[in-house]
Amino acid sequence: MNWKSIRLELGSTREFPRGSVSRAYLIRVPLDEFDVVDRATLTSSSAKAIVRRHWATDRDQRGTLVSSGSDWTIRCGSCDRLLHLDGMPMRLGQQVSVVEPDGTILPFKVASVR
Repeated sequence: MNWKSIRLELGSTREFPRGSVSRAYLIRVPLDEFDVVDRATLTSSSAKAIVRRHWATDRDQRGTLVSSGSDWTIRCGSCDRLLHLDGMPMRLGQQVSVVEPDGTILPFKVASVR
């Protein structure tokens, strides 16, 4: 399995119409041959699924990515956030959503895959 580092940058929001490179997640996940997150590998090797949250107004946070049914939970800092990947390939420009603890849904785009 190919473990990849994927940078997710904040997409267009009311506050940031052009998105924001200073609000991002760096996640390490295994991808299958179609560039989709390999759920079985990620679940069995969850300690390798590292997340770093970079937010201009907060201190950087480190955490993990764990399965939560059909979605993934980002465990960083003192609160969990849901990451909706919807079984989509993790390719440049792909859009994903992160649900904040208060229920706000933020759009993110795949800015790099290494």
